Amino acid sequence: MPYLNLSPEEMADELGRLASQLQSAGRTDLLLHALGVGTIETLRLEAAKGRLQPLRITHDYRFFVGSHEVELQPVHKAVYLLFIAHPEGIEFKRLSDHRQELTDLYMKTARSLDKEKIIDTVSHLVDPLDNAINEKCSRIKNTFLTLMDEYSASYYIISSHTSRPVAGSSRFWFQRLKVITLPRHLVIWE
Repeated sequence: MPYLNLSPEEMADELGRLASQLQSAGRTDLLLHALGVGTIETLRLEAAKGRLQPLRITHDYRFFVGSHEVELQPVHKAVYLLFIAHPEGIEFKRLSDHRQELTDLYMKTARSLDKEKIIDTVSHLVDPLDNAINEKCSRIKNTFLTLMDEYSASYYIISSHTSRPVAGSSRFWFQRLKVITLPRHLVIWE
């Protein structure tokens, strides 16, 4: 194969040339087939990564992306801050392991709320049989989607990531982690 001796840069140039020829011939269907939907999706996410703006968190827990404020209720801010603090991700079914941390964050973001109300809300959030955490994550996602396109928003929202931990077992065990994939160097604390 003549392509084996090409550098990655030369391969990219050749791929660009071939893609242009297929487009000129009106055969974007073949281009899509050759690249595959998964590759197209990866390329869209990579393109969005180059346009990501820093997430700025002020001392009074206001969130900004660029000049736009991300308007969230205190409980949503607490949930978001919990996931920002855990780039490795958290399984929803293990949220109770983070009860105290979530309570502390909620108390910081909702200074005027009654402590009993905060504790009650956190109990609902960490209960694996309650849908409260999903509702909060959905609200967070919708807020970011009002500020940016879905590919950019995918870095800022709490989304799913599945991994299979290496364990000394013959069974397959999957972790269904929830993560914020925004690179942490783009999170600016004031």
